[in-house]
Amino acid sequence: MKQLVLAFLTALSVASLYGAERKPKLTPEQIAERKYRHFGGYVYQTLETKVVTITSSQSALPEEDLMAIASEMQSVLMLPVSVGATENVGVRLSVVDENGNAPLVVMPDNALVVVNVRALSVDKPTGDVLKSRVCKELWRGLIYALGGGNTFVQQCVMKQVSSLKDLDAIPTNTACPDAFMRIVESAKTLGIQPARRTTYRQACKEGWAPSPTNDVQKAIWDQVHQIPDKPITIEYDPKIDK
Repeated sequence: MKQLVLAFLTALSVASLYGAERKPKLTPEQIAERKYRHFGGYVYQTLETKVVTITSSQSALPEEDLMAIASEMQSVLMLPVSVGATENVGVRLSVVDENGNAPLVVMPDNALVVVNVRALSVDKPTGDVLKSRVCKELWRGLIYALGGGNTFVQQCVMKQVSSLKDLDAIPTNTACPDAFMRIVESAKTLGIQPARRTTYRQACKEGWAPSPTNDVQKAIWDQVHQIPDKPITIEYDPKIDK
C-alpha cells in the first residue's frame, strides 16, 4: 500500500513538473504590459506645498538647460522643482555670474544655494561641460541645504570635491539612495511635500485622476465610473431600523 501511494505521489509530481514546463513563460515586456493594462500606469497627485525654485541672473546657461535640470530633480526626488517661481518657495537655488565668489555657496539657515557660473568657467569649458558642472553643483547645493552630506561612495555627486577636476570626474548628477530619506524628511520641515504616486486605477477610485490619455486609461476610467447594472438594494428591516 505504501509503495502504491509513493508511486502515485511520484507520478503526480512528475505531471506537475511537466505541466509547469509546458506553461508558456511571459517575458518582462509581457508582464509589464499586463500590469499596465490592469493599473493604467502611475500618476502623481498634486499636493499643497512649497517648491524648490531655480532662479537665474546669468546668460551662460540657457533657461531650457535649467528646466531640464529641474525636471530631473523633480523626477528623482519626487519633490516639486520649478524654474523662476517666486511664491511659496521652500528652497531657492540661485545661478549667478559674479566675480570673486566660490562655485558653490550653501546657506541652509536661509534655505538658499548660490551656484556661480563664472567660478565654474575659469578654464573656459565647452557648453556641455559647463552645463554638467552647474547641474552637479545645483544637486550638491540642494542636498546640502536639505541635510545631506558628503559620502565616500565614488559614484555619488556628494563625494568630496576640492577642484573643478574633481567635480568633472563625478560620473553622476544625483545622490546615493541612502541620503534620499534624510532629504525628503528635511524638505517636509520646510513645507515642501513630496508628490504622491499611485496607479491610475486607484486615482480613479479616489476621484482625482486626470483625464485618460490613452485607450487603456479610458477603459479603466469607464470601468471605475460606470453605474452598476444591478445596484445594491437594502431592504427595510423594522427590527434593525426602528
